Amino acid sequence: MRIELLQYNTAYDQKEKDVRFIAKQLETHLRERFNVLVSTVEYGISDGHLVRQETKEPFVESIKRGRDIIRKLSPTPVDVDREDAEVTGFEKIDFFLSNPETPIGSKMLSISPQGEEKSKYQHNFYDIFTLKEKNGERYVELSRYSSALTTREYAKRLGLDLGNSPKAVGFLANPIVITDIFITPEEIHKRLHMDHAYMDSSDFDEIWTSSFVQAFVKRYQLNRDARSFNAILNAADEVWENKNRREKGQTHKDYLSNSLSFNEIRYLEEKEVRQAGGQCPGKSGADIGNSPFSVSDFGTTDKYGERKFECPECGKTNIRPKDELLESCQHCGSKEVAC
Repeated sequence: MRIELLQYNTAYDQKEKDVRFIAKQLETHLRERFNVLVSTVEYGISDGHLVRQETKEPFVESIKRGRDIIRKLSPTPVDVDREDAEVTGFEKIDFFLSNPETPIGSKMLSISPQGEEKSKYQHNFYDIFTLKEKNGERYVELSRYSSALTTREYAKRLGLDLGNSPKAVGFLANPIVITDIFITPEEIHKRLHMDHAYMDSSDFDEIWTSSFVQAFVKRYQLNRDARSFNAILNAADEVWENKNRREKGQTHKDYLSNSLSFNEIRYLEEKEVRQAGGQCPGKSGADIGNSPFSVSDFGTTDKYGERKFECPECGKTNIRPKDELLESCQHCGSKEVAC
């Protein structure tokens, strides 16, 4: 279950005490935004339930809480059954894999197809949960793979009745037990995989671990607002574009977290966020309701006139904060900018 709306809900993070969990949520969000082929998460097992690392609360309770938050803040009738199905499906995963009688190596496959028309959930992926053991302690490793299969194609590859193939709700509510304890998640993935555009994990890791992106992650952990969140997305895009330029032998930057200027921070906080689909609802910016301004406002005017304009020195686009003037260009620092 994803504690997010059509756009990322910073209000939920404001209530979260564990900054490491927030960082993990941000990493997951970015992985889905960049359509990373596979990502992994580990759950502990405590008192008969799967729990996120270093907590005791059953993760299924977090899922239920997230569903209820979504219902209050972003009620979408087409998604009601789907969100209930996610709870039902995870309850089955939780029960089976936390059972001390379940053999090590057992797996469950949870399929999350693209949502129907007008659904918040517009990407397509599947999760493979594997029961493992380390130093006598049981835990569950989740491997998430992006996908390009339709519900009918999923049914065909899994040997289901094509005349009555499940919809998204059916797949989510009924994760599949994999009884072969020796088959690996990668082998399961090969049976389901269809070629599609995705990012390799190694490429994503370079983005996520860059000092530039991590500097904005730390700012968000302190501020937990829409501006700081949008800056993470924009910073990640900048690092990815810079990596591509470097590999092509073109001029590129060496990003250093301790070299962030006020103008650079402000620019990335207020730059219009690249629109992107996501495996979870909305990978295109932070929530509107909890933000002092909306990303949709970037093209609007205010009491000083047009907010978006080019610097006469470097030619790059500046975006003024609403009802504020700029002292210099947000890119090159030129005082010649028409503020």
